[in-house]
Amino acid sequence: MYLGLATVTLLNLISYAPVQPNAHEKAWGDAAEYYAMSVQTGAQVDNPFALRMLSPWLVHTVNRFTGISLDSVWLAFTFALALAAATVFFEFLWVRLNLRLYTSALAAVALACTFWYAPYAFSNPYLVDPLNNLLYLLALWLLFDRRLILFALVIVVGAINKETTLLLAPLYPLAAWTRSRSLRDKQVIGGLVAVVVAGGLYFAFRLWAQALIGGDYGFGAGQANSGLLGNIRFALSSNKGVDQAALYSTFGFFWLIFAYGLYREFRRERTRSLLLVSSVWLGLCCLAGRLVATDTQRVFVMLAPLVIGLVAVQLDRHRGEARRIWVGVVFFLYLAVNYKLASSSTIFLVGLAGLLVFVLLEVPPFWPKPASGRVPPADDGPPTEEFLPHRGSLERD
Repeated sequence: MYLGLATVTLLNLISYAPVQPNAHEKAWGDAAEYYAMSVQTGAQVDNPFALRMLSPWLVHTVNRFTGISLDSVWLAFTFALALAAATVFFEFLWVRLNLRLYTSALAAVALACTFWYAPYAFSNPYLVDPLNNLLYLLALWLLFDRRLILFALVIVVGAINKETTLLLAPLYPLAAWTRSRSLRDKQVIGGLVAVVVAGGLYFAFRLWAQALIGGDYGFGAGQANSGLLGNIRFALSSNKGVDQAALYSTFGFFWLIFAYGLYREFRRERTRSLLLVSSVWLGLCCLAGRLVATDTQRVFVMLAPLVIGLVAVQLDRHRGEARRIWVGVVFFLYLAVNYKLASSSTIFLVGLAGLLVFVLLEVPPFWPKPASGRVPPADDGPPTEEFLPHRGSLERD
């Protein structure tokens, strides 16, 4: 399985990454800013990019000690992080959510092939997004395992890479409160303390970074505007009214399966479902983040582990060889949408076909409905004749 994920990631690199000499000269958007920061730690680039120092500093350090070109280090860095994220996601589904190996593997491949999650990062491989994606995954796993100290540590490290990681911090006390319904619960109190500590440490980092850079990096300055309100106006006008289409294109028809999964989680566990609470919280964070960011898809792709994870939970309920094939078809059609294997005029029909297959699995005309709850991993069918257990008694001659 791990070799398969490595192969998919390598294919993404070969298909999308710029490998010509001095490829950084064609970097666009904030990637050009991060490349400049990897050349010189503390470079005076636009806000908020200047304070997202972790990824550029790591690349700069590797370049300094190995002599490998910055372009090559950025590519290797992106490859390693994309592969690590897909692997951690696979383990999260298989080990933590207890899904079948088959479903977990297909979902991990789907994550690695989600265009705005991995292929886009290879096409412009000077971004902080790959490390951010990996840290989001680790934070979610630690949230599910109730490992508060490690969760807070990941949040602080992630905030140095990209300040939006701080938005995950309140999720821990919120999730603890939905379980206990008491503000006196130790997990709730500990989570609130962790939020304050993480915020304080990040504020201290900002003061240090601003002193190192030597500039004034107030929130919202430097993005074709002079303040937060101007930043919001600038961001909201950037897509010229096509935000809905951009949002849908992030996950395509998986959005609808995800919404159905949220409904089932609410019916089954109400607000005690961590998948439900995490999805709603992170979705609200993405909506808030879109107010100050221009790339709708890059903002909402942060939901990828939860969207694809909930889709995997729904599809994992379907057992047997026949259903297993159709589960694979759903994932294949998702890959076809992301890799644009169909023409732009028929890509909507491909997504519609994927949704139709899922609906037929959920409301099957020819086979019984799947179990209503999550089914623990089990054999996909009865044992074959070769492995049938002995029945009866042994006779002595």
